[in-house]
Amino acid sequence: MLKTTEENSVLEAAAPRATTDATSRSLLFISHANPEDNAAASWFATQLSLLGYDVWCEVKNAHAGESGLWLKVQKKIENDAAKFIFILSNASRDFEKKQGVYKEVQAASNTKRDNFIIPLRIEKLKGSVPIIISPDLHVDSENWAHGLKELQERLIKDGVPKARTPDYERIKSWWPAVSAREVLVKPDPCEIDSNVFPFQALPPYIHFLKVTSEGNRLSGLDQIKGVLSATLPFSVNGPHAISFARANDYLELTQGFDIADEHVLPTAEFLEEGHPALNIAADTARNTVTYLIAASLEGQLASKGLSNKALRYSRRKIWFPAHGLIGRNSYRYADAGKRPAPVWFGGTVTSFRKKYAWHFAVQPAVDLRTHFGVLLSPKIIVSKVYDSASGEKPVPLDDNRIGKKLSWWNDEWRKKLLAFMHWLSDGHHVVRIPIGYQEVLLSALPKTETSPMSYLEKDDDDVIREIMSWTDA
Repeated sequence: MLKTTEENSVLEAAAPRATTDATSRSLLFISHANPEDNAAASWFATQLSLLGYDVWCEVKNAHAGESGLWLKVQKKIENDAAKFIFILSNASRDFEKKQGVYKEVQAASNTKRDNFIIPLRIEKLKGSVPIIISPDLHVDSENWAHGLKELQERLIKDGVPKARTPDYERIKSWWPAVSAREVLVKPDPCEIDSNVFPFQALPPYIHFLKVTSEGNRLSGLDQIKGVLSATLPFSVNGPHAISFARANDYLELTQGFDIADEHVLPTAEFLEEGHPALNIAADTARNTVTYLIAASLEGQLASKGLSNKALRYSRRKIWFPAHGLIGRNSYRYADAGKRPAPVWFGGTVTSFRKKYAWHFAVQPAVDLRTHFGVLLSPKIIVSKVYDSASGEKPVPLDDNRIGKKLSWWNDEWRKKLLAFMHWLSDGHHVVRIPIGYQEVLLSALPKTETSPMSYLEKDDDDVIREIMSWTDA
């Protein structure tokens, strides 16, 4: 809730008054990414105006293309602004894409005034914050009123004067630009790719193997794992090795031991009911099959020459191509009906004046409960630069700052993921994962979801021009 007029008066009376020339300035300059953060900027500008502050917020971009615009903005910041309020979001933090925002922040930073820039973070950030922005105010995207309260207390403490009478015409001018959603969103359904690649078929049968040595049956993981080849994944449950491979598949790789199929069940039945005779519940059966598929998939990824980085606190791995494994670090791929174009899986990036190698990577997770497929999370692996032609291998680093230098949109991640699966499947629609005499068939195409609405691809200028055509009418 906003404070009452009486409460505000008490706060203002108790607050120390600024003694610098800042008291001669009263303007609150709001900087934000247009059009992504128009709603937040309009809301804060309106609330601050209703509280009596003099607010400047260029939501409509009414002066776009005007000669000397940036000089006027710079003078506003340098000569009139008491505070520079920066709406901090994933859109506004990307100065490379938001050159206008960058110019405003740089102008504010150049004033060298203490506590002049006040960042309002309206969402969880997916990357680093520019060094000239100190995120000392946090505004939860679901509780702007709480952030407004903090901001108001800061303004009172710093002695920012009020205009007292709200400028209702200025408030009215901010809100039409929020209708940018109507420019970007269409009520037409569209298909959206996910990162779930469904199973087309699992191995039909699962085998419960009996392993003996000189007539003595082996039991438990420690005994059995020393006999069976790890190239054919298996799980151990008491005296049984459970696998999609049959006894003959292991006998071809093993000497001095007897291996026999003691039980063979349809995989679908095992997943549904477990194995009551062996006291294996259905949940345990799903976990066992999940492990067998995951281990087989890792074997397939390794056979394709991919490198991996093991996660610190689990057995899961992130898989990536070393430089030179996939052509010249790129693979030609095209969506249906489009011309093939190179998709890059590796390159170099400079961070803190040092050059590093980057690699596109995937982190697989087998899911038999919800999606019945493999979830492939796209990742980035960064290493020191190395010479693969001389046999050097990448050594993954843990420096997160380097990875933040690599900023892609969802469409770029999607292209890399689809191109990677196309390469993994040798250009087919199915990735075949052999396990002994059987195989897992994994779709190389992701599951799609139908969205009830779709979005037009328009840049900021197109959006502003269309909105302005409404408001000028």
